[in-house]
Amino acid sequence: AVAVGYTLAVVYPAAGNLGGGGFMTIRLADGRKTFLDFREKAPLAAKPDMYLDSHGEPVPGASVDGPLAAGIPGIPAGLVRLAEKYGRLPLKQSLAPAVRLARDGFAVSKGFAKMTLRQHDRLEHSPDMARTFYHDGFIYAPGEKLHQPELARTLERLAARGREGFYGGVTARRLVDGVRAAGGIWSLKDLAEYRVVERPPVRGVYRGVRVTSAPPPSSGGVILMEMLNMLQGFDLTAMDKTHRDQTVIEAMRLAYRDRARYLGDPDFVHVDVAHLIDPAYAANLRTEMRRLEQPRAAPPAAEARKEGDHTTHFSIIDREGNRVAATLTLNTVFGCGFM
Repeated sequence: AVAVGYTLAVVYPAAGNLGGGGFMTIRLADGRKTFLDFREKAPLAAKPDMYLDSHGEPVPGASVDGPLAAGIPGIPAGLVRLAEKYGRLPLKQSLAPAVRLARDGFAVSKGFAKMTLRQHDRLEHSPDMARTFYHDGFIYAPGEKLHQPELARTLERLAARGREGFYGGVTARRLVDGVRAAGGIWSLKDLAEYRVVERPPVRGVYRGVRVTSAPPPSSGGVILMEMLNMLQGFDLTAMDKTHRDQTVIEAMRLAYRDRARYLGDPDFVHVDVAHLIDPAYAANLRTEMRRLEQPRAAPPAAEARKEGDHTTHFSIIDREGNRVAATLTLNTVFGCGFM
């Protein structure tokens, strides 16, 4: 899992990079379960109005692109924690494939080429990114080798010094200098104080199957367990397809309604997870669902939309039965090279 996470930073930077964050659900062979929260953090200098103009109106794109949009990265710290606390291999060994691919290069795929073409405008506005992902003024074509020697050196410092190899020393100084030169608000203290948070996972049972999933600040585990608890009260196998689909959709609708009402970052708001995943609470929601038990006419066909490709998920099971499920997200640091 550590090797996969760091290698994605080399071969799939759009959704698995060192500038992003993520979640990781872990089940060890002895039955222990835990969850690592290594999402990005807002810099200490962040303010509620930092994306508003002088009239109090949102500045288009300010919270998405540019140096003020970049949070403090969590992926390096999360993977170091996984390696040091739960892994068996030395960090340097797990990082070796990523270092090799960054230093010696890898053949660009069609998907990678399309991705860089779609990001053409952003690349044009960042000299460091353009220098990395362009050659001779063009993006890399499928089959051409992309070398990232600066990234290789960043990974080597991680391999040699662990967490301090990214959140301190040369890498930290260059990150902060690059972000601030571009107009951002990072500080060395932001990096030094970043911490991975270990949380108890969401647990439940659906028709005899044990479920372990992600707790807040992820919404996934809570709404998944809510939906399953609601659906346990229905004989889905006895329903025709239309009725079954409608029942599942209504369970999803109610769970996502609760997501909007009750879920948030537990570092800042109280989330009553135990109540939301209680089967007794699901029984109350089923009462609401039963009013809609008779299938309704199918709605008009919706226009097909392409799913986003900004999140990477991978699952690892080793021969001893240890399991890791990780989700990594994009938070590219614009205007700043990893050197």
